[in-house]
Amino acid sequence: MTLQAFIALWTHRYHKYSHIAKAHLRAYWAWLYFCWKKRNFEKGKPLIAIIRTEHFGDIVAAEPLARHIRALYPSAHIVWFVKPAYRELIDTNPAIDESFPEFCVTQRCVLLRTGVFGQVFELQFRNNNHCPTCQVFLENPTALARGINVHTYFNFGNLLEVFAQTAGLTLPTDDQPRLYLQDRHRQKVDSLHLPSDFVVIHCQSNYAPKDWPAGRWEALIEQLSTRYPFAIMEVGLRSNLSVSSPAYRNLCGQLSILETAEVIRRARYFIGLDSGPSHLANAVGTFGFILMGSLNEFPAYNPYSGAYGRQQNCVLIRREGQPCAQLPLEVVQEAIDRKLEVASYKTT
Repeated sequence: MTLQAFIALWTHRYHKYSHIAKAHLRAYWAWLYFCWKKRNFEKGKPLIAIIRTEHFGDIVAAEPLARHIRALYPSAHIVWFVKPAYRELIDTNPAIDESFPEFCVTQRCVLLRTGVFGQVFELQFRNNNHCPTCQVFLENPTALARGINVHTYFNFGNLLEVFAQTAGLTLPTDDQPRLYLQDRHRQKVDSLHLPSDFVVIHCQSNYAPKDWPAGRWEALIEQLSTRYPFAIMEVGLRSNLSVSSPAYRNLCGQLSILETAEVIRRARYFIGLDSGPSHLANAVGTFGFILMGSLNEFPAYNPYSGAYGRQQNCVLIRREGQPCAQLPLEVVQEAIDRKLEVASYKTT
């Protein structure tokens, strides 16, 4: 072994094992914290954990389960395990008493093994229960027994239906996701001085097979800006578009998740992909045009519950068996025009 390879090996091992040590330490500190908290509970008050750490669209889709579990256990102290980046979705939810910002899967595994939680509702399965640094996968026995995994999950329904089954829960009667926007989110969006009439677009998901080519987004923006009198706001982490239209404004990277939701709430329409912001649009009640396609083993699927799931407040634009990238511009534009009644909105 060369000196360079030896150094690389032990650098990797140092980072791995220091990470694992930190995960264990944080787990036991959390155990002490929850033990202390339980000592101050009224007799019989249960401590319940909900596990849905990512992604933010999935957390929004799972929101009805928070209200459902609260209804089942009205006196419980309910803790939602979540990655720190998505904590605001949980901290604003009145059905949840507190969020637990998870360091990694190992931390959670060690903490849950202490038995400090009287009940655990696991809303995810193996592929979400992975720490690449620790090289640990955590199985969900309920999902495993039902055959729910990354290759099969959409065979079990929409995301809410899948999460309910992985947790061993019945489906909530009210399946419409909700968000709990605060004054600070409204004030931030007020400061942007947005026009009174606009649409929101979201052009990049966190998974390339769900995406639509940038050139077609640019052509769609050009067509929308010439046919309709509203402005076009792009949201997301970053933009890959090159647009010169004065109707277009790039808000990417400037907003938190719930600030983005407030922008979408104010929009006339949302146009986007099967991604987190489309779940925000469903939750805030903005009519959506969702560009979709086949996804891995699923030639046709619908991830949404509520109004989007029933297609009461959205149009799912797709061709069954084809990926989103193959959607022609004309198919997308025609679907939008049918809803927007192009003849009555067209500028002179």
